[in-house]
Amino acid sequence: MKEYIYIDGKKINDSMPLRTLFYGEGVFESFRYRSKPPVLFDKHMKRMEKGAALLKIPLPKKEYIKELVNKAILNSELSDAYVKICLLSSGKSAFYEAASSSQVLVIIKEYTPPNPFVRLKVNSFMVTSDSPLRAVKSMNYLDYTMARREAIHLDFDEALLLNEREEIVECSVSNIFWFKDKTLYTPSEECGCLPGTTRDLVMHVADSCDMQIQKSRFLLKDMITAEFVFVANSLIGCVPVSEVDGSSFITNHESFNAIKSALLQKLEWL
Repeated sequence: MKEYIYIDGKKINDSMPLRTLFYGEGVFESFRYRSKPPVLFDKHMKRMEKGAALLKIPLPKKEYIKELVNKAILNSELSDAYVKICLLSSGKSAFYEAASSSQVLVIIKEYTPPNPFVRLKVNSFMVTSDSPLRAVKSMNYLDYTMARREAIHLDFDEALLLNEREEIVECSVSNIFWFKDKTLYTPSEECGCLPGTTRDLVMHVADSCDMQIQKSRFLLKDMITAEFVFVANSLIGCVPVSEVDGSSFITNHESFNAIKSALLQKLEWL
């Protein structure tokens, strides 16, 4: 069936990624590009492949995507950059149809170092732990967008998300960790958190620092008694948390500094 679609009265053609526009049907990856592709680039592509398979979006070869990124970096003339790769879906506008094609959008901008610490606000609404979208970086990002805006409006830096059982999940753009009694804690994937690429690396370096690792279901009260709290992702590495909804934490702890130093070495950011 022929479709006629207009934006502000102007007819658009089939090159418009309508399905991403209509339904948020797309996936993305973001990372720091410091003179070369990140050491975890293959893991980012593996997660994009998983998301594309879940949403049934055709995915170009990894080498093609890497080439697009390298060309964009070269054109930008940036040696230290923020990179975001978006896989956009196109096809028939009926929501139950599968995407017939895709486009790769690459965003490059100058890298901005993270703040020395962040303050977290517990979000006012819960997220659903069993959504299949929780395991991928979907372009359907309104939950996180609204949560982050709410936190910033209340003069915090980042939102802390809880699920329908009031379990700690993650932050709007990062995974969360806390340390107590020589053990590093983080929510399990069963809580609905994204299995972040940097999250795995944090647990690896913590293990190399002779720390115990515990992934499980935790309530907010389990974190409030921690020695220190921090967030991590592929853009910031790891950053300490100074406050969670009025509860304060130290930001200069010997064990955190050991994790951060080992993580920066693994990421080759030193």
